[in-house]
Amino acid sequence: MSDSKRRKKPYSDRILEEKITSNWAKTLGLFRKGEYSTVVIRAATSIELASNLLIKAELQHNRQLPEHFVEGLMMWANGLTGKVDRLLLPIFNGTDKEKKLKEIKERSKDINDERNNVVHRGQFKAKKTAERIISEAEFIINSFSSLAGSSLSVSADIDDEDEDI
Repeated sequence: MSDSKRRKKPYSDRILEEKITSNWAKTLGLFRKGEYSTVVIRAATSIELASNLLIKAELQHNRQLPEHFVEGLMMWANGLTGKVDRLLLPIFNGTDKEKKLKEIKERSKDINDERNNVVHRGQFKAKKTAERIISEAEFIINSFSSLAGSSLSVSADIDDEDEDI
């Protein structure tokens, strides 16, 4: 690789915010290519990574739990719905963050259903569905980021920038 080409950090070496950004850029790139079914899967992946941001901020940073324990909890929770229902809502029960998490849960149902239709039923998705999913995912990712105290922000604007894979 020449020095003039951008060298990408290996995915496994990226911090969580960088992984979210990479997955989001890939989501938008797939949309530009007309890969609408894959957009749904990547958007759902980006959302789940964003949920990890809040889980890690609260459990590792605020409550000082060991990383391996938090990683185990996230694996146990299994997916966005599990992470919200089994970890985040119980952790933030009775706090100011609970209302926003309930909104995230409600708004993520459609994305999860569409993702499952692609992954488990082999359905193909139309451009209109992908646009709706991207819009909802933008809100959810930015909400998780804000709740976690992160400066990460994604945009649903589709442009001609190269995606970061």
